[in-house]
Amino acid sequence: MSPKVPVVSIVACLMPEMGIGHQGKLPWKLKQEMAYFRQVTTGTFNSDRRNAVVMGRKTWESIPPKFRPLPGRVNVIVSRDHAHGLAPATESSDHVWQSNSLAKCLELLPQLVGDLERIFVIGGGEVYAQTMLLNDYMLMTEIRPEDGTEQPPMDTFLDRGKISQLYQRNDDVAGFLPSNVQLPNVPQIREKGYVYEFALYKRRPEA
Repeated sequence: MSPKVPVVSIVACLMPEMGIGHQGKLPWKLKQEMAYFRQVTTGTFNSDRRNAVVMGRKTWESIPPKFRPLPGRVNVIVSRDHAHGLAPATESSDHVWQSNSLAKCLELLPQLVGDLERIFVIGGGEVYAQTMLLNDYMLMTEIRPEDGTEQPPMDTFLDRGKISQLYQRNDDVAGFLPSNVQLPNVPQIREKGYVYEFALYKRRPEA
């Protein structure tokens, strides 16, 4: 039997409430955080492997057309409008897949795409909520406004109580990521009025 392909949610949160968006968008545009996301979701330990990014339809549509599908990754769009199971969006490419079920998608993806190293769930809020019980790990960018920066409005949140119940914060982010991911030399990054750090949450063994 092939080893299990880990499922990892990767998300930027406004702490401590764990807000992840407002009106379908992020209130910040942080260059180093975006570079981290790109490096994490494309980087692999094995050069013969690749990663998948799984997202809801609204997240897919929020990516500018010229940037999608996200390069170097298998893109999977989950929407009730798609057919049952998991299927390529077009016959000519395996870079974009579609599914109407998140659970079925995560089950079938390693079977149908045999060179996957990790599956990253990248949003939005409903997809993160559904994945909470299916994740092995969460990579969370914990963001706080610096003194003097106004708290941005948020209308979409992760479930803090469930995360605390199911996951344990782990400080070994570097050990979890391939060497090509450039992590900062300082614990916290300051950018555009925000201070943030990269954190790893690991599923509790009993959860």
